[in-house]
Amino acid sequence: MTIRRGTLLLIASLLALPGTAGAWGSDCKFGANRTASLDTRGVERVEIHARAGDLTVKPATGAAVSASGRACASSEKVLGQTQIKLRRDGDVLQVLVQVPEDMQGIGIFYASLDLTVAVPAALPVEVTDSSGDMTLDGVRVTRITDSSGDILARGLPGDVEINDSSGDIIVQQAVGGVRISDSSGDIVVHGARDVLIPRDSSGDIRIEQVSGNVRIDQDSSGQVKVSGVRGTVRIP
Repeated sequence: MTIRRGTLLLIASLLALPGTAGAWGSDCKFGANRTASLDTRGVERVEIHARAGDLTVKPATGAAVSASGRACASSEKVLGQTQIKLRRDGDVLQVLVQVPEDMQGIGIFYASLDLTVAVPAALPVEVTDSSGDMTLDGVRVTRITDSSGDILARGLPGDVEINDSSGDIIVQQAVGGVRISDSSGDIVVHGARDVLIPRDSSGDIRIEQVSGNVRIDQDSSGQVKVSGVRGTVRIP
């Protein structure tokens, strides 16, 4: 096998970059369980800030927000710095995944945490995620900001706004309106009051069973299929 010098330099550079485990296939050399919980008395909103790893948000059985997950890291030191933190900021409860920001040097460095968060059904939730798949089931999620990974949202009881960079988006049986801005990946909405897509760059769009209106302002590539809409359909 012949490898050009430029290729060797590229490999060396990638090895020195932080968080390159996804490209090279992490086997979770060091792992540990993480848990945290906090009472929601006086809380008006929950903010979830996840990092690398899958995220699941589901209804809680009580009045507390609880978070749990499996941390995975390239070393014991990095593992110790990969934690779940819950804190109050006024009437906002924040769920934070903390990973070290200075992972660099020779070798492969990685840290991830598969996170499950249980939230009381009445509390609105805002989610910010960097990478990994996301599943939201029966919780009052109002806003999702995601970089990469698939999103599955089922039975959302109110309006939701989704801003996504890459990965498929599936919304099933939403009670309120659905607003989606997406760069790449398929979009499927099956059941909603209204659907608005201000921008979609690439990927197919399929919208079904909408009691109100559907509007797609901008779509660059991919097929569009709309059916079962009781209101108006606009694709300017």
